[in-house]
Amino acid sequence: MKIQTSLKQIAILSVLAVAVSSAFSETEAVQAQTINKPSIQVTLQVHKGYKGDPETWSWTPTIDFRVNGPVTAGNQLSVEYGLPTNQSWLKFDCRTEEAGPYSWAGVEKCGLNPPDEKDVTYTGSVDFRITLKNELEGKSATLFSGKFKVEKFHEGVVDLPKFKNNFVYYVNYDWNLPIAYVYDEALSYWEKPSYKMVPASMNGARMMVAMWFKGSDKALVYSKYAAYLYYQGRLVAETVPEGTSCEVMDIPETNQESPNGYCRRMFSLKAMVWDKNPENRPSDFFPLYKNPGEYEIKVLQNGKLARTAKFTMGTNYQLVDTGIGKQNNLGTGRIVVPVQVIGDQDGQLDRNAFKTDAFFGNPLTAFAP
Repeated sequence: MKIQTSLKQIAILSVLAVAVSSAFSETEAVQAQTINKPSIQVTLQVHKGYKGDPETWSWTPTIDFRVNGPVTAGNQLSVEYGLPTNQSWLKFDCRTEEAGPYSWAGVEKCGLNPPDEKDVTYTGSVDFRITLKNELEGKSATLFSGKFKVEKFHEGVVDLPKFKNNFVYYVNYDWNLPIAYVYDEALSYWEKPSYKMVPASMNGARMMVAMWFKGSDKALVYSKYAAYLYYQGRLVAETVPEGTSCEVMDIPETNQESPNGYCRRMFSLKAMVWDKNPENRPSDFFPLYKNPGEYEIKVLQNGKLARTAKFTMGTNYQLVDTGIGKQNNLGTGRIVVPVQVIGDQDGQLDRNAFKTDAFFGNPLTAFAP
């Protein structure tokens, strides 16, 4: 019996080695830098004092994103913004870290300190592009270009003339809501279009899913969220304790409740995509690797059904890629799946925004919620 178990474990480890390592070779061609498009997050900082008037509020953008390496010495990432009336409105050189060919460089809050008198009260579509220059090599390339939609709402007392221009500005991200990402826990360490290795310390990888929600900051922070996994019509796993958090949150800068916040909530499930030591795992962790086929994720928000999404587990210890990410050059190893947005807990939203606005004006092909 011990020999059979040992041989079975060896077989599992052999398959896992192929499934999660993809035979890394030093001679493999190094790809050009790309942007991880789901990592792009434009947020607006509100300024109180437009053209010397403290009661007229304005805004400038900041941006976060990841660049898939290599990012070498001499590289400089920049972001440029254009308005319909001024295509050369703003440019920021971002702090640029170096990264190897199978890693990524992160940019956070680029644009946090804007030049004087560059703030605007404009609402509507804003163009932007991310560029990478290397003065040492004499190279320059646009890594991403797109546009985002700026909207506003009034804060405070509406009927007093003094406060008539107290507007809070934000980016409309309704297009994110029908898009979800499924992935295994190992990808949290190696978030690349094609990750090449798994940390040696990892004995298994749990099932992860990330979905977007809309609402006030109070609703997004204090609502109760729980994900449940179904296989062949049967509930097989649920969220681990404390297994949900906002990995991305965009809340407008306001002192009042606003329904215009967004959160990409990450759920960690009691389900293993692959497992090298299943005998050490709690018995209530469901082995996806033993049960290939279609699965459905259902999410409850405050006890009401709010999201459903489907994915497929393969026979090779890997989740089946839908191909949506690769077809659309999203630059992420996460698998993109459509989401059904159910109920009214997200408030007012444009359910068709993804058709034109997804990924900042770069809508997905082969995608239908």
